[in-house]
Amino acid sequence: MPEAMIIIGAIAGAFGVKGEVRLKSFTTDPETITDYSPLFTEDCSRSFEVLLTGQLKNAFSAKLSGVHTKEHADGLRGLQLFVPRSKFPQLPDDEFYYADLVGLRVF
Repeated sequence: MPEAMIIIGAIAGAFGVKGEVRLKSFTTDPETITDYSPLFTEDCSRSFEVLLTGQLKNAFSAKLSGVHTKEHADGLRGLQLFVPRSKFPQLPDDEFYYADLVGLRVF
């Protein structure tokens, strides 16, 4: 069984003309998204090393490995970024990640 991939961010479009992107982070502390690098597409066909280059309203400007032009960055708009569940830090016994609760029975 392949390891579960968890979404932690998304590309909101290009930023500037040198291939940077607007990156939305879904992590608790948004700046820690780089700690999970490389980030993968859902099917794991592509991966990106991430370098945050600035803070924007509700996002970051970021440089992704292999993305060097505005046109390439524009083509990634809407791309969701994932990491393997095993990359998440261990939590205390009384805390859970939402992803670990999906599919559990509630009573």
